[in-house]
Amino acid sequence: MNVKLIGHDFKCLQVELDPQEKFYCEKGALIYYEEGIQSTINVFDKGVAGLIKRKLTGESIFQVALSNAHPQTRKLVVAGKVGLLPINLKQLPGGIICRAGVYVASSDKVDIDVKMNLTSLIGGTGLIMQKLTGFCTVFIDVIGTPITLDLAPGQTVFVDEKSFICMHADMQNRMSSHFSGNNMLGGEGITMLKITGPGTVYVTSVNFG
Repeated sequence: MNVKLIGHDFKCLQVELDPQEKFYCEKGALIYYEEGIQSTINVFDKGVAGLIKRKLTGESIFQVALSNAHPQTRKLVVAGKVGLLPINLKQLPGGIICRAGVYVASSDKVDIDVKMNLTSLIGGTGLIMQKLTGFCTVFIDVIGTPITLDLAPGQTVFVDEKSFICMHADMQNRMSSHFSGNNMLGGEGITMLKITGPGTVYVTSVNFG
């Protein structure tokens, strides 16, 4: 399987599947696929609780499985609302914590779980966040060019809640709301997300104002 991001301001993902290879995407993310690729709709099979979790996190209860039934390589293209951020979950056994509804596609099946987080609610990212785990590369929806913040142990950053994309899952217990009247006067809102390393945080380059 070969994948590459294509485009400029609005990027999409081109995937080349070898015979019998599979790729997975959220319902509605598919742009096109070549003849020879078979598309099937899967219902997540974790029972009623799993379906409820999917709806709470802003995702569809369905996932599209794309498999190459042709003897030659075939292409397909998927896209988010604006851009895509690839994250290799193979290097993150605990997965990532992200905004609800940002999963777009993955090179294999992923588990999408719900994380209730009072800090994120106070900080403005919402009470419900997603936890994505799996042994594959996952592609999540982003606006703008993602900025990667690799935090050393004990290193702390303050992130505007509207600019937060995702972070390593084991950093969740090291995230809190930082209250500041100066932030509000400066136009940033009364709180920001205080996140302490070690780990990686992804933020967007777009200022939502």
